[in-house]
Amino acid sequence: MVTCATVMKSLLVAAVVVVLSGQGSAAQKFADCCTNVDRREITEPILDFYMQRKSGSCVNAIIFQTETGYYCSKIDAPWVRTKIQELRKKARTTSLLELITSSSSPPSTAPPSSTMERTTGMRSTQHTVQ
Repeated sequence: MVTCATVMKSLLVAAVVVVLSGQGSAAQKFADCCTNVDRREITEPILDFYMQRKSGSCVNAIIFQTETGYYCSKIDAPWVRTKIQELRKKARTTSLLELITSSSSPPSTAPPSSTMERTTGMRSTQHTVQ
């Protein structure tokens, strides 16, 4: 069941992707898709995450969303599985609360990119992409 909060998060993610796609930085950040990944653990708070499947030049990756941007992480990096489990646990708790307090009907939205799958997650820590 999609809640209003989920739709708003998706719209926010889409807006951030549009803004970030035009910005460059010393660290390679997520644009349309991850073409490279990094094994280093993210040290800033993670807001959400997505799984990207290999397609064309896009590689298999976990894309972590932070307040400062998106970071492409290697799926089998030692810290990634633990972080995803933490985020999913927190999301389940939050989703139950949203379900109890929500009164709006669920609109549907597409994921931010056709190569990404939306997954549940909330907050944690960050790094830069390579």
